[in-house]
Amino acid sequence: MRSRFPLWPSASPVVALVALLAGSLTVAGLAPAASAQNMAVPSYFYPSPTGPTSTLWPQMDSAAPTLKIAVVNPDSGPGSIPDVNYQSAVHSAQKAGITVLGYVYTSYGQRSLPDVESDVNAYYGWYGVNGIFLDQAYSADCSEQPYYAQLYAYVKGKGGTVILNPGTQTQACYVPDSDILLTFEGTDSQYVQSYSAPSWVRRYPPSHFWHLIYSTSSLSAMTQAISLSKQRNAGYVYVTPDALPNPWDTLPSGSYWNGELSAIVR
Repeated sequence: MRSRFPLWPSASPVVALVALLAGSLTVAGLAPAASAQNMAVPSYFYPSPTGPTSTLWPQMDSAAPTLKIAVVNPDSGPGSIPDVNYQSAVHSAQKAGITVLGYVYTSYGQRSLPDVESDVNAYYGWYGVNGIFLDQAYSADCSEQPYYAQLYAYVKGKGGTVILNPGTQTQACYVPDSDILLTFEGTDSQYVQSYSAPSWVRRYPPSHFWHLIYSTSSLSAMTQAISLSKQRNAGYVYVTPDALPNPWDTLPSGSYWNGELSAIVR
């Protein structure tokens, strides 16, 4: 399963402090900090009818409507043939009210558009997804904007939601080419100590941003991360104690899971 977990450069303490303070201020012309949020989960675990992962998709279903989005990823994409277990899991999640997106990687704008569109078609044909999660999105500058604009139009032509995942802060030029931007994907310590965002982020509603925080070991650290995500204008969030090499191959459980759902809607 393809995954990408870079360690993003730390921002200066001054920039990080300004970003944190900005999250708690209401400034004319800027979006306020997020209050109630939704959970969005990269659900990179197999929906087996039996075994250790058999309860995970039902656990997500039972968390709706707080859990709003799940990303399905059979094999770093749709795989080579349809999988009946994924078909059943997608259908059940949608019935619970969850928006299910198919994972497609873009190699930072270098993967051929026909190959990406072929994966998009497979997800719609085999699994009837509600949209596409475009991973490995280019973010350094606006040079790949036409590439993502074409993919956005292609998925929107199917009536789907588009999420771009650079995994870090990106350029405002990519806002029109996505419904949601995933602008943080990293560890809890990185999120607390070195997160920063460009000023343009505050001009858009929280519903346009998603933060993913892993290696968050305690309940208190989890609630702190969610509080910070609200201050930082993220309308979608997911926090997990899971860690590398794949933080998205399970779900939190027990008081951690229930506490996270409660903290998100507060």
